[in-house]
Amino acid sequence: DSEDSDDDSVTAGDSANAWFGNRGTYDLVAGLPQFPRRDGPALHQRVPPSRWCVTCNDLRQFDRITKCAVACNYIVRTEEDSFDPTDERIGPSISCVTRQLIAPITKLKGSPSWALMLHPRGLSCDLFVTHCWSEGVFEFIDKVVHSWPAEARHAYCCMLSNPQNLDIGSMLRVPRASPFALAVSAVHYMMVVPNEQASI
Repeated sequence: DSEDSDDDSVTAGDSANAWFGNRGTYDLVAGLPQFPRRDGPALHQRVPPSRWCVTCNDLRQFDRITKCAVACNYIVRTEEDSFDPTDERIGPSISCVTRQLIAPITKLKGSPSWALMLHPRGLSCDLFVTHCWSEGVFEFIDKVVHSWPAEARHAYCCMLSNPQNLDIGSMLRVPRASPFALAVSAVHYMMVVPNEQASI
């Protein structure tokens, strides 16, 4: 609907080499979009949490970006996550990707969530996705994309929907008014994503 038209959404692309080239590799096959700088705090005050959403194509794009980041050592193994960088089936944990990719990029771009960095007017929420933070990001994206309800257009997913550089704790002080509660109250579908790492 017209409410969800977003002329400011990211559509253009830069080469992945331009973004990740300083990490020491040039063997990259995917491009990164041009991420405009946003006023994250102002956006998250103005746009309700029920609109902090991404599309299925955004998840596919995020999968390509993350694989680029792993390939050129932007995302690296840690003591907490000794993922196999050659494995494109499971991948680094969502926690690791949030710390090493989502948070740094969104901070550089004004500290919005990934979702509002892409869609600053927000997108109305149809689907709420819940997952485990130790889950491999490639496993997660693959399952969500292949299980996406046919009638759903936009999804709330906390790693991409919540502003990772703002005070998330303050948003959770009143549970009924938390981003999670407001998003859940707006959706028609909920997806609980299992994984190979831990029980959810």
